[in-house]
Amino acid sequence: MIIFFLNPRLSSNMDNMKFQKFTPEQKRNHDLRHYPVRPHVGVGGVIIWEKQILLIKRKYNPFAGKWAIPGGHLKLGEKTQAGALRECQEETGLKLQIAKFAGIIDLIDHDSSGKYEYHYVLIDYYMNVVGHFDVNHPPIPKAQSDVKEAVFVSFSDLNKYDLTRTTKELLKQLDTLQ
Repeated sequence: MIIFFLNPRLSSNMDNMKFQKFTPEQKRNHDLRHYPVRPHVGVGGVIIWEKQILLIKRKYNPFAGKWAIPGGHLKLGEKTQAGALRECQEETGLKLQIAKFAGIIDLIDHDSSGKYEYHYVLIDYYMNVVGHFDVNHPPIPKAQSDVKEAVFVSFSDLNKYDLTRTTKELLKQLDTLQ
């Protein structure tokens, strides 16, 4: 299957915009988030059990190998709560429900020449695990999709993890990270 993408970065004139052909594999490897033409909306979940928070280790760029809360891109036409729930369930294998709004983080990075390299608006929600009744042990997440690992980490051990900048910022806003 061939997928066509309209790439406005190829021309500043709307009449002369060009289409690029991508196979599914090329689509996965072509990062439209890098040097974007508009901000990208990300959604995520703050999942807490006792005094532990669920973190995932990212498998792909941006920030491959770093730890973050679960989440991902909002799909066109999808509401933020539904997108956050979908992404978190896809990445952790846990059945979840939205509890309440947690926060918004803006990530705007420039390259050395001053161009916008990344621009994200990240909308996060607190979530509860559904159907876990063992009060002595946390739920067991299973790393799925674009996740290397998924673990519950005690708040006191967060500084031992190489967290993404946006996760650090969110946890500071939530008074979870000192």
